[in-house]
Amino acid sequence: MRTPTTLAAALLCLIVLGGCSSKNIIEEKTRNTSALRTTGSYYVMPLEVTFKPPQAWEISDDEWKDWVDTWKINFREEMRNECYKTLEFPESTEGLDGAVVRCEIYEMDKGGFSGFGGNGFARAHITIVDLDGKTIYDAKLEGTGANSGFESTVTRGRMKFAVLNLARQISDVMEDGD
Repeated sequence: MRTPTTLAAALLCLIVLGGCSSKNIIEEKTRNTSALRTTGSYYVMPLEVTFKPPQAWEISDDEWKDWVDTWKINFREEMRNECYKTLEFPESTEGLDGAVVRCEIYEMDKGGFSGFGGNGFARAHITIVDLDGKTIYDAKLEGTGANSGFESTVTRGRMKFAVLNLARQISDVMEDGD
C-alpha cells in the first residue's frame, strides 16, 4: 500500500533527478536529427557573450573581459574533448564551406554556494547551419554550474562550469542529433 509519504518521497526524487539532467532546453525552434547525425564536420565559431554583469556583481570591466576570454578558451577545448566529429575553430565565417555552429550567451546568474538552486547558469542561443545555409538546429539552452565541485564556492568557478556544460550539450546535439 502506498502512503502519501512514499508518494511524496518518490516525487521529490523525480524532481531532483530531473534537475540533474544535462539536457536543459529552454526553447527549441529547429532540430533536424538526421542532418545533425550525418554531418561529419563542423566549424565552431568563437563563443559570444553578449550578457553584461549587473553592477551588483561588483566586477570590473577588465576582470569581466578576462573571464570571457577564459570562457572562450574553455568552450573551445571542451568542444574539442567532447565531440568525436571533426571540428575546426575559425575566427570568422569568411570563406567557410561547411556546417557552422554558433553559441551566444545572453543571460547568466552567478548563483551562490547554497545547495539546491545555488549553482548559477548560463543561457545561450545555439544555431547550427549546414553546408547549404539551412538551419538544422536552433535552440536556447541552459548550462548550469551543477558539477563544479570545489569551484562552486566562487562565482568564476560556477560560471566556468555553466559554459563547459553548454559545450557538452552542444557536442551531444552535433554527434547524434539528440
